[in-house]
Amino acid sequence: MFQTLEGIKMRVQYWLSLSHIKSFVKKMMRIDDSPQKIARGFAIGVFWGVLPTFGLAIVFSLPTAVLLRANKIASILGTFVSNPLTTPFVYAFSYKIGQWVLGHSSSAFSWKFINIEELLNISKSLLIGSVIFSLILSLVTYLLVLMIVSNYRRRKHSKAGIPGEKSSRK
Repeated sequence: MFQTLEGIKMRVQYWLSLSHIKSFVKKMMRIDDSPQKIARGFAIGVFWGVLPTFGLAIVFSLPTAVLLRANKIASILGTFVSNPLTTPFVYAFSYKIGQWVLGHSSSAFSWKFINIEELLNISKSLLIGSVIFSLILSLVTYLLVLMIVSNYRRRKHSKAGIPGEKSSRK
């Protein structure tokens, strides 16, 4: 259950390794659905993964994928954009965006002087920044995944001598 520092280091190295990233991309490419539904699902997962849902991104992404007729597996995969390695950076960046949008100055943070008003300001900046960052990132993700999956399938089918896309689902 408890890991040593060396075990944690090995797990982080695996998550960042090229072989793990390739494996993740291959899983996405093998989903049996249209490129549009896969891209839509992945973008939905990224949207919920970037928002401060505190571990509930999958719970929110699945019904959204059903509602928007997106691929559910891709929506789950998309939520993994938020993980223990990326969350601090995603939240910090989102907070900065929120501060910029709200016109707040970037003051030094100290737990000594935290009060309910300051906590509400931090939460407001984080939430607004997260929504903006999430919308932009999910749109970019949709376009990238659509392009990658479509190109992959086109190359795969041209090598096999099969004209057009395998799946005509939309």
